[in-house]
Amino acid sequence: MVRTMKLLNRLTKYFILSTALPFLAIIILSASLLDRYYSKQLINLMNGYVDSTAENISMYIGNLEQVILLPYFDDEVISLLSQFSKQENVSFVEQTIFENTFGNLISSIRYVSNNFYSTLIVHNDDVIYSSSNFTLSKPLDNHNWSEEEWYQKAMAADGNIIFIPPHKTDYYSPSDSATKLSLVCTIRNLVTKTPYAVIKIDILPSSFESFFMNLDFDVPYTAYIVDNNSNLIFFTSSDPFMSEALMLYEEDGQTKVGNQDTRRVNHLEMEIKDTPYTLNILLDKTTMAKRRIGIYAIGIGLYFIAFVIALLLNRRLTKRIAEPITAMRKVLSEVEKGNFNVSYESRKGWELEELGASLNHAIDDLKDLIEKNYIAKLAEEKAENKALLAQLQPHFLFNTLNTLIALVYEGKYKELEEGLYSLSDLLRYVLRKDNLVPLSDEINFIKSYLLLQKDRFGDRLDYSVTADDKSLQSLVPRLLIQPFAENAVIHGMEPDKKKCTVTITAKEEAERIKITIRDDGRGFNMNSTDIMSSIGISNSFDRIRILDSEASVSIVSSLGNGCTVKIDIKEVLSDESSDCR
Repeated sequence: MVRTMKLLNRLTKYFILSTALPFLAIIILSASLLDRYYSKQLINLMNGYVDSTAENISMYIGNLEQVILLPYFDDEVISLLSQFSKQENVSFVEQTIFENTFGNLISSIRYVSNNFYSTLIVHNDDVIYSSSNFTLSKPLDNHNWSEEEWYQKAMAADGNIIFIPPHKTDYYSPSDSATKLSLVCTIRNLVTKTPYAVIKIDILPSSFESFFMNLDFDVPYTAYIVDNNSNLIFFTSSDPFMSEALMLYEEDGQTKVGNQDTRRVNHLEMEIKDTPYTLNILLDKTTMAKRRIGIYAIGIGLYFIAFVIALLLNRRLTKRIAEPITAMRKVLSEVEKGNFNVSYESRKGWELEELGASLNHAIDDLKDLIEKNYIAKLAEEKAENKALLAQLQPHFLFNTLNTLIALVYEGKYKELEEGLYSLSDLLRYVLRKDNLVPLSDEINFIKSYLLLQKDRFGDRLDYSVTADDKSLQSLVPRLLIQPFAENAVIHGMEPDKKKCTVTITAKEEAERIKITIRDDGRGFNMNSTDIMSSIGISNSFDRIRILDSEASVSIVSSLGNGCTVKIDIKEVLSDESSDCR
């Protein structure tokens, strides 16, 4: 069975090496190529999104710049501004006329688009136009507009549009706390370059939000806009935790964005043309890595499903190939144990049927040959057993008769009567035709034997014979224990004329019978004594081996320390040994 398992395992190993491993390599390679393709496509998609979004923001800023240029397209507005430039102050009536004129010019854009927060035109510290789509606040009167930083930047820009980073306006009443982005520029004479006024357009940072509403990178992201001074203009995140990925810090009252941790995010950036702004996209690397692992996991998972199915089919086929071999090995194992009544059952349609038929034919031939030799061997063993009994009986009778004669001389007639009855039982037991007897009979026999020896030696001999119930029904060779008990008395006790105790125990352990014969007599030197020279012991060894080839007999002794004999023989029940009697 062990070899069969090795065959199955070896075939399975060959299957794995020749099929499973190459397929696993192909799956991993395919997953790697798919991951590269997916990553490439994702990068192309992100670049397309970023480029498109940057273009849309650039167009939006361009539209705001067009509003700043509107005054140049209306002669009446420019005429009014030219007239204002020649005056120190603008009257209420003149301001009202300008507001109506410029208001009509900008109204088509102002009311159609919701991107404008407010529009402000300042001339010589006078607000000549103010409007808002979001608030009812009005500019403060008598405010020093020329001292505002944005005003000064516009005047110094020589007609160029200036982008003001996020800021709060404190020159409205009631107070306006909204954070705004602004575009400022001077309106001037196109010939003389003389500035007429400063126009300021305010928008909310949230106006950029519409550009990112439809963005979907399939991974968590943060999108933000910064100017060329790293001032944060706007940001939005698809997941709250991505907001934490921004490296923000405060400086000069502005929120700025620092360098990003590229270990956590992939950073894409795109300049928004014609503006000082840059569009940035941060993509979560962890999610991208999980997505990549997911691709591998799906590939390997599908592989293992296919592998398990293939392995089960392979094992089934291998088992069908190995089963006939296993059956043949079982048949051969039974033959090794001496059972020739087994045969291999052929299976139709299998190539191994011919080999099985040959095996059955060989077993039949071997059975016939062994049966012929077995009959001869059995006759020989019966003759040998009779010879053994012939050797045991005279020796036993001589010792027993000596004991009874001694009782006559001593006038112990009661003991003599018991001894005669015991002798009668012993002779009847010795003359039995059974080769194997229950251990209970052997125990009764040895008790009778030691009783006769007790009658002979008196107080010099003590004995104890015990056996557990499980062992009593087991069959053992007749006269198995007697030679060892006799040696304990004759050789262990008698020469030194001292008291001796013989202890005999029998028990069953793991379907084997353990018999121990122990005495505390004189003992002997095992190095200088030939144990097998004793006919009784030699015969006992041979008879035990006939019953059980794996039986063992151990003898341990030393001078002055007695002798211990241990017999280990298989448990044989009556139905197992009927052919051995």
